[in-house]
Amino acid sequence: MRNFDNFTDCYLSLLNDVYNSPDYISSPRGQKVKEKLAVKFVLKNPRNRIPYVRPRKFSMHYMIAELLWYLSGDDSTEWIANYSSFWNNISDDGKTANSAYGARIFKPHGRIANFSLIQWEYIIDELKKDPDSRRAVIHIRSPWDSVSAKLDVPCTLTLQFLIRDEKLHMITNMRSSDLILGIAYDIPAFTMFQEMLALELGVELGTYTHISNSLHIYERHFEMVENILRSEEVGQSKMLQLARGEMPALSKDMPIKEMMLFEKHLRLLNDVEEINALIEEIDGLEIDDVSYWKDWGKILVSHRLKKLGLEKDSIAVQNSTNFVGYHILE
Repeated sequence: MRNFDNFTDCYLSLLNDVYNSPDYISSPRGQKVKEKLAVKFVLKNPRNRIPYVRPRKFSMHYMIAELLWYLSGDDSTEWIANYSSFWNNISDDGKTANSAYGARIFKPHGRIANFSLIQWEYIIDELKKDPDSRRAVIHIRSPWDSVSAKLDVPCTLTLQFLIRDEKLHMITNMRSSDLILGIAYDIPAFTMFQEMLALELGVELGTYTHISNSLHIYERHFEMVENILRSEEVGQSKMLQLARGEMPALSKDMPIKEMMLFEKHLRLLNDVEEINALIEEIDGLEIDDVSYWKDWGKILVSHRLKKLGLEKDSIAVQNSTNFVGYHILE
């Protein structure tokens, strides 16, 4: 088991290990991968969750959009495809995503106990009732997925939460982790779940442990990985991480419905003046958690401006956020 202070160092280490010292080279579904089996690592500070690795082109707007999508409990590919067309290519029914984890966590779901519970509410109740419980487990993949899921088989098996010494620790078990397309966004999302739950339970944030039964890199990403691992790029990544650091601590619940309505309104705007007026509206909001909700609204605005071809305006809005960690080239 390896321990890391931040996800950037962790990510670079994992890439190096899998690419340069794989346990196996295999070809599931005819696609060559380098992989290591049963990999386990720990993040000592889950708020230090952003991989500051420029050749990876980590997208802040996608990280935020995906998290909102999860937290809303939505499973439609139409919504999330506005932020990544990837989701249009893996839907089994052309409309929904099996890997929309939020639909299985924050709402009743047919493949999870036949609609009989909301898993997020269950773990809150369980840990409030018995803080020493070992039963606060969220199930993602179910046996039904072995029968019904073809293109989009959930990679995550379980999320487990344990309170020890008044800190909330999280353990994620995954059947499969793609180091390029998957884990770079899974870790930020899962550690946000952990932080939200710690806030709900009134305890401190503990460690985040991740177990990947197959941690792998596809052949089509080998050149990218070689670029990431060049000594000058590794040095740049480490410098970025030191300069930008961890995300701010949460201090109140995320206004999910309001954020989703905001996003819906934003997506209809094509006029720069209307978008600028929306930015002024964001700045005028009386929200305590300015480091999050105002910033996240601005990141979504930045993405909208970029889609409209207004690159300079997009960068200016992104650079107006409070958290310096959002100022990263995609």
